[in-house]
Amino acid sequence: MALFKGITAVGIDLGTSSIKISVGNKKIKLPSMIGEPNPGFKGLTGDKSWEKNLVIKLENDEEYYVGELARLQSLVKIPLAREGRMKSVKDALIAVKAALGLIAEKAEQEFIIATGVPVATGTNEMESLSKTLVGSHKITIKNDATDDIKMIKAKVLAAPVMPEPYGSWYYILKAKGEKKAVDSVIIDIGHGSTDILTIYNGTILRTASGSITEAVDTVVTKLAQFLNEKTGRMIKPESLIAVLEKGEYTVNIGGVEYDIRPQIESLAKYVSRIIVDEVERLLETLPPDAYIKYYILVGGGVYIFGHNLKDALVQKGMIKSPEQVLIPDDPVMSNAKGFELVAQYYANKLASRI
Repeated sequence: MALFKGITAVGIDLGTSSIKISVGNKKIKLPSMIGEPNPGFKGLTGDKSWEKNLVIKLENDEEYYVGELARLQSLVKIPLAREGRMKSVKDALIAVKAALGLIAEKAEQEFIIATGVPVATGTNEMESLSKTLVGSHKITIKNDATDDIKMIKAKVLAAPVMPEPYGSWYYILKAKGEKKAVDSVIIDIGHGSTDILTIYNGTILRTASGSITEAVDTVVTKLAQFLNEKTGRMIKPESLIAVLEKGEYTVNIGGVEYDIRPQIESLAKYVSRIIVDEVERLLETLPPDAYIKYYILVGGGVYIFGHNLKDALVQKGMIKSPEQVLIPDDPVMSNAKGFELVAQYYANKLASRI
């Protein structure tokens, strides 16, 4: 765990589909939702881990399921982000508190948290989340499968909140040993949206950044429609996500295997062209002295769209060399890992004053 004179640096990525948490050797991924408890239900008996059975108890005695427990068992599910923006500061705060309870190793612990939120989230909302996070918090979490209780006092010393892809930009530049800020475009392909973030002279350029709904969900929805017509069975789009994440190109429906590679490739090319068209439109607002050195591809959608996005960028003449397109070693966790580095930077500055 990253400690700086007792301060724990944490990176959190509050995405549209998942919450990613990075702290030291711990890398945790949870569905990006909270939910109301389901009376009479008792945990996930097959897996009694905290991550799969996480409940947070608030000081007003309210309880919320968090992550996988909310996804599987809550009748009322509350997504933390939708359509490229954070939905509620209050709900995001609940999720971050639950994450701190999950990773805390002491009854009283000091943290610096750097958090990423979807690009379309407003500046006022980001500032509000940051201010709400800073301070002292009494956090109580429960494992719903075992009834174990964990109580901590968390003191958050600083809590910068930034657009999610900034974390990957910071991570990539540190990994490549860049000493100065480099003009870059980060394309973060999630399940429900694709975020596009442009960095110019080390500053986030809002006019050249944005979010579109074309993403992994676009592919699985159209793929499900194709399979419905071909097989006469009702295929749920969400059931295909796990197949694509594993890099598999066959599905078993009613005991018959279907090769879906041609459909995936065709849909990936289609969505990639839409994403690159949007990037091109956004970059028309760049100052004339801007030079985009890197296009950084991150998010779970990289495994589906990666090579097609690179081809589309080449065809558009937006890159001179394929080496300008960078993919982190772990494109799903790279935002959170980058934000952990940001938190470490803040922790170092704070520790140097002590």
